[in-house]
Amino acid sequence: MEGTTMSRIDLDSFFKYSRANNLRDSADPNELLDSGIGFAQLGSSAKDMTQLIAERLSAADEANRACSVHDRAAKVLDDAVDTAFENGWQPAELVHVTRQSAGGDGAVVMIEAIGAHAARSSADSLAPDSWRDQLSELNVESAGGTSADRLRRWRSNNRRSSVQSWYTLLLVLGCATWLLPIESLLPPPAEWTSRTTPSGPRRVADSKILGRIRGLLAKAESTQFPAEAEAFSAKAQDLMTRYAIDSALLDAGNRCGVIDDVITRRIMVSNPYCKAKLLLLHSVCKANGARTVWKKKYLLATVIGMPVDLDLCELLYTSLLVQSARALDEVGESPTSRTRSFRHAFLIAYAHRIGERLHDARTRATAAATQQHGSALVPIMAKRSDAVDRAYAARYPSTKTITFGSDNAQGWLAGRAAAERADLTGGRERLDKSDLAS
Repeated sequence: MEGTTMSRIDLDSFFKYSRANNLRDSADPNELLDSGIGFAQLGSSAKDMTQLIAERLSAADEANRACSVHDRAAKVLDDAVDTAFENGWQPAELVHVTRQSAGGDGAVVMIEAIGAHAARSSADSLAPDSWRDQLSELNVESAGGTSADRLRRWRSNNRRSSVQSWYTLLLVLGCATWLLPIESLLPPPAEWTSRTTPSGPRRVADSKILGRIRGLLAKAESTQFPAEAEAFSAKAQDLMTRYAIDSALLDAGNRCGVIDDVITRRIMVSNPYCKAKLLLLHSVCKANGARTVWKKKYLLATVIGMPVDLDLCELLYTSLLVQSARALDEVGESPTSRTRSFRHAFLIAYAHRIGERLHDARTRATAAATQQHGSALVPIMAKRSDAVDRAYAARYPSTKTITFGSDNAQGWLAGRAAAERADLTGGRERLDKSDLAS
């Protein structure tokens, strides 16, 4: 990959480490750093070697022989972040993948590096709105100095030992220097010449409607009573469907091709049970006219669809994650329900059943809207669906279908039962505009 600071460990790295190991206390800290990054790139298979080099770097620190290597580590990190951003990565995604490899402490280091990048690139004034939103959500501070300054502060404030700090830093560097390019969804920093705005016209989502949907979903998440959760979720899903259909009718007058309105986003999926969470996301997207592509290596899901539909998918997916976690906790504390196979089966079944319910809800709401707006709605919705399918096929021509299954019958049955209790269509027929306005 062009621009990558470090390559995967090779024979030269082994020779460097071997020589450093033989030299013991006189080992060159810069050679140790190179070897440590190489071993960190191998992940858990070279964990012991990475730990050993962290101990050697810590010993060099105590002997005051590692002053220059701190600045060099910061430079390697800066170069890796610059390369990653030019290769399609976004701030939140970079923190997400770093957390997988280096844990919470590693994520803190990456956030500091992103802060230094924000200062270098004038991101506060030049970056796209979505980029700046991510910086805000991550609490990135662009005024914290260079990466070298930030790393020194992190090490001095860190409650971990010197060895643990070096180990974390090596994991961060190993992750950051081994990222492959991904699809660019926003202009990279090299293209920021003035306030970057999305290309092409896009109608801004109604913040008032989205606020009401968020409020309903928040109530569904917080209540301890299943009946109340069903009612709030039903109101939210009904409002989402009506809003999506109203948006489609408004967009129908747009002279631009519908396929030009199709956009792509990435959603971060976390462990544990990432495959079950992916299925839940897929179920939500499929029911709302969007498609999904899974990048397993980085636990990133790409979703493709109309802007309004993707807004609603993200809202509902986030809420269902909370509700599914609560439902799993309510299953009980029996030894059987605590096993990994049970919990995996529970969440897979939950996602399957939610998908079925959402599909039924979408079909019913569309039929009701067709009665309200007439037969003209059918070709409009079909045109939007076809546009998403064509854009998906053009952008991802070689995808493979993945399957979701489980071998724990008890977990499967419990998961479907929980999904029934979280029935998003419950009470939908009783909802009217006066209900939604309340």
